[in-house]
Amino acid sequence: MAILSAPIKSHSVEAFFNLEAGLLGSMALEDAAIEDVVTDSRCASASTIFFALPGVTSNGWQYLPQVASLGCQIAVVPSGLVLSEQKNLMVIEVDDVVACLASFLRQYAKPYPHSVVAVTGTNGKSSISYYAAQIAEFMGQKAGIVGTFGSGPLNALQEAKQTTPDMLSLHCALVQQQEEGVNMVALEASSHAMDQRRIEGLPIDTAVFSNLSRDHLDYHGNMDSYAEAKSRLFQHEGVRRAVIFLDDDYAPMMLAKSICPIYTYSLQDASADFYATDLRYSASGVEFTLQTPIFTKLVRLPLLGEFNVANAIAALAANWDVFEDKASLLQALEHLQGAPGRMQQIGSIKSPLVVVDYSHTPDSLSVALKALHQHTTGRLFCVYGCGGDRDKGKRPLMTQAVLAQADIGYLTSDNPRSESPADIIKDAITGINEVRERQVNQRFFMLVDRREAISAAIRSAKVGDVVLIAGKGHENYQEIHGVKHHFDDVEEAKKGLGLC
Repeated sequence: MAILSAPIKSHSVEAFFNLEAGLLGSMALEDAAIEDVVTDSRCASASTIFFALPGVTSNGWQYLPQVASLGCQIAVVPSGLVLSEQKNLMVIEVDDVVACLASFLRQYAKPYPHSVVAVTGTNGKSSISYYAAQIAEFMGQKAGIVGTFGSGPLNALQEAKQTTPDMLSLHCALVQQQEEGVNMVALEASSHAMDQRRIEGLPIDTAVFSNLSRDHLDYHGNMDSYAEAKSRLFQHEGVRRAVIFLDDDYAPMMLAKSICPIYTYSLQDASADFYATDLRYSASGVEFTLQTPIFTKLVRLPLLGEFNVANAIAALAANWDVFEDKASLLQALEHLQGAPGRMQQIGSIKSPLVVVDYSHTPDSLSVALKALHQHTTGRLFCVYGCGGDRDKGKRPLMTQAVLAQADIGYLTSDNPRSESPADIIKDAITGINEVRERQVNQRFFMLVDRREAISAAIRSAKVGDVVLIAGKGHENYQEIHGVKHHFDDVEEAKKGLGLC
């Protein structure tokens, strides 16, 4: 899909780069109009401009020969590079290619959706985005998402390869949704995306912070760098409203970094703009009293877990400035549907309750288990694993979370990727003496085969018990030795319960 609103004549291109890069004189372009912008060298043509962006494993300017061979006339690169001359290719040097591309899109791209909400945090990004879009739809707008669950209108999601796509793909995704009639888009802003400036130039209205806990330290190195990457969302040009969770330890940092008015939400601090209190749990959800900037109301949320109360309130706050009918906004909470693989309930009154959840960090796993304690009268089982080729330091922390919160644990494989599943399991129990004691008492099991572990846990559970299958959530594959095999925790849970 071409992102430009109309073909751009050579004199307009020349005027833009004269302003951006201080070029002087004629660029001597052929008469053919520029019809699109590309950052993938394979998509270059005589009618495109190629922006050579920095990458993680390679950089765009390494592919200038291929770009020239495809007939492209203009390539924009960072200044100061030593490049070999490419025949018939005008190479324009700019101080900041990413900023230049953002500026070019602001001037020439097609329209974007009217409202764009960006959500960041270790946990809750997907759910808050999903709930925010549902609320907008309840209020009569056509809404879409970009993130873990896919990209597109809620009723026509396409599979997503990344939580946050590359910069140009993200811009194109939003433009395409606007063409499909979407008024509001909620997107997940990952720390990788912000560190790599993938959200640059997006017309983000509202920025939401959920929480911060240990994750992605294999990329960021330490928590301070991780938090700094997250905080950049609240300094994004054009953001008009921040929504920040006061109960998180990193809230003060996000509050200090925000350059716009702020709504706060909390389950602990009555001074927050949105404050939930008197939480009462049942098998069907959570009932609570919600204090808003205007009034207080009883809410019956059809979702499991205290953290889903927080996620739903964040989604509400993200929509608060958009709609005048506040009573209907509150009513929307009572119609929310659970996000795929996020505390997804499977079972019946004649079987144990099985819950599939994406919790794959020590903190998110602990939070999920604590939440399920509130919804069960029996024992709490947990099937979990640790991802391969990722932060090894969190593996024993995952086991400690299970030992602290679950009655019976099943340690198994998640996505081992290129690592040995047995080695990952060994890492997950390193230095934890309690594992041996629980094995003797038949309260902790280690089964490499995930299908076997799920089946064993469900067979051992009774009516009134809850089985949490953690780590993969909505994913329908398991990656072993670099190969993805079909594997769906929901399907395996249904098989274990005899529902399919």
